[in-house]
Amino acid sequence: MRFFLIVVLASRSLLGADPIVSAFKARYETAKLNFIESAASMPAEFIEFKLTPEQRSFREWITHTAGMNYSACASMAGKTAPAHDANKATTKPAMEKAISESFSYCDSVIQSMTDAQTLSEVTIGSRKIVPVDSMIGYIANVNAHYGNIVGYMRMKGVVPPSTARATKTK
Repeated sequence: MRFFLIVVLASRSLLGADPIVSAFKARYETAKLNFIESAASMPAEFIEFKLTPEQRSFREWITHTAGMNYSACASMAGKTAPAHDANKATTKPAMEKAISESFSYCDSVIQSMTDAQTLSEVTIGSRKIVPVDSMIGYIANVNAHYGNIVGYMRMKGVVPPSTARATKTK
């Protein structure tokens, strides 16, 4: 713990007053952009495409991620997830709306976060958590989900947003 505090204090001058939240926000914003742009760029005729019959469709990955956003971001805030209809989105416009609204919910949670809050234990139902644990898990999961949908996009000839942005800067 002492090493962690030294790293946090040393990095404050580089990242501002809340280096944990700042580092998280940078990764979160990239994930948000990847998902919103992916939902927009996949043609409507391919949103039900599955790599194999056992897997989720592209749309199901997007709506599953939207649902995860509500759960994970509520956990970061020490709350239970709000009711949502993300899994009911069956059209391209509804899918795009579901993912965008879920990120808007996360934005509202993340905007007010401080490092002190991320390190303070909270109780959700009967379990106790430290929000930073939810933040780390969220980034790992959202990037794993993006990795899944990249394969779907490539199979349909769609350049994934992260690749499109990287090739524009070269």
